[in-house]
Amino acid sequence: MTETALTAKPATTQRRLPADWRSQATMSVMLVIGAAAMVLPFWWMFATSLSRKANVSMPRTPSFWPADPSFFNYQVATANLPIVQLYANSLLVVGVTTIGYLFFSALAGYAFAKGRFPGKSVLFIIFLATLFIPFETRMIPLYLMMSDLGLTNTYWALILPFLAGGFGTFLMRQTIASIPDELLEAARIDGASEFRIFWQIVLPLCKPTLATLAILNVIWRWNDVLWPLLVTSKRELFTVTQGLALAGRTQGIYTGVALATAVMAILPVIVAYLVLQRYVIRSVVSSGVKG
Repeated sequence: MTETALTAKPATTQRRLPADWRSQATMSVMLVIGAAAMVLPFWWMFATSLSRKANVSMPRTPSFWPADPSFFNYQVATANLPIVQLYANSLLVVGVTTIGYLFFSALAGYAFAKGRFPGKSVLFIIFLATLFIPFETRMIPLYLMMSDLGLTNTYWALILPFLAGGFGTFLMRQTIASIPDELLEAARIDGASEFRIFWQIVLPLCKPTLATLAILNVIWRWNDVLWPLLVTSKRELFTVTQGLALAGRTQGIYTGVALATAVMAILPVIVAYLVLQRYVIRSVVSSGVKG
């Protein structure tokens, strides 16, 4: 073999697409179609809420931008509504329930993950079984309980039933179980109490999961209409979705105004979810792969 052949560089090979590029391309196309199917109805709702002509007759084909954009429908929707009071009530209820939900779910999750007491596994399974009971099944007993306690037509009726839940406890238990026991034992040797370990060591390590539970609880409580309608009849206690839902019934056939109220009801949770969605995905995936 000659010296030229030894020093010659190998020919540059062309880059090839991975063998499964067709399946990846198909999956991407289907994801785009699915995303469009979810997003386009909301965009159409927002665009139609800006059209004054929508109150007269709906277009036969969906229009994704109105020919006469204005905020007239929003002005009509809020003219006779105490919109500031509605948002204040929702912020109070959602804020208190979210803080309570995070605290008690984390506390119960810590007990099930790191606690040692008889019947822990059985009790945890029973606790998770509550996830299979629809809220509509528990709604009447909860209402009778609130009525017997004299809490109907109060903020407490909107808050107390949602300060804990099986899903939050499960998610926190899965996350806390992955924390090394050696870390907690070292803190106990240093003289830290159980609550101090929970507050200063466990909770800071669970920030992604706590953020996930926070955004999920905000979505659940903000969008809740059925329970507030059942336990409150005073207008000064109405939440945003409750007040706008009742207002929508009085707006008759004015489609543009009705869609404007719907946009005002769902816009805060859409923004909150878009900001924190990465925490939701990260925490749900991790909870599914950890023991």
